Amino acid sequence: MFTSLSGWHSRAEPYSQHFIPDQSALRLAVLRNTPVDPEGFTLALFDSPAEIAVDASGKVLRVEDADFQGLLNLADQIKDLPLTGNFRNTWVIMQPRTSQPIERVLLPVTGKDGRGLRETSVQGYDGVTTRLKTTVGGIQYLPLALQNLIGSVLEAKEALNDDRDESMIKRVKAMLGNVF
Repeated sequence: MFTSLSGWHSRAEPYSQHFIPDQSALRLAVLRNTPVDPEGFTLALFDSPAEIAVDASGKVLRVEDADFQGLLNLADQIKDLPLTGNFRNTWVIMQPRTSQPIERVLLPVTGKDGRGLRETSVQGYDGVTTRLKTTVGGIQYLPLALQNLIGSVLEAKEALNDDRDESMIKRVKAMLGNVF
């Protein structure tokens, strides 16, 4: 785990003002696909009106600047990774069983068709195993930036409880568009 970001979620404070997710302010979104929850939500980061996170419970948080920048720095590093050639650009970790969770990292990109989302996914992340099932561009182990990013964003699920703001989660997912 990337120790300088460890605990970022517990350091974040509730954002007391009304927040409406805006795609133009989106900097990072992470979804989780599992057989039980094929359209799961983990985290979204926005840079306006402040450094905002919406966590897996739908709570709106003000993230400390160093933590926000650290998460975005890791996200920027994965933009330079080679494409896997797999569906949803998935890096598949060698695991002894199938049906592993898939963490889907969505990053805004601007191209000739306007603004869209680039996806990089990781299947089978457990925080320990890093060997890939298939080599990607000569890479045999999950790149460190992906390990650290996934390990860090999963903190957004730690406080998951019954006190969920489903309406906020639905607004964020709707803003992401047709990625499900």
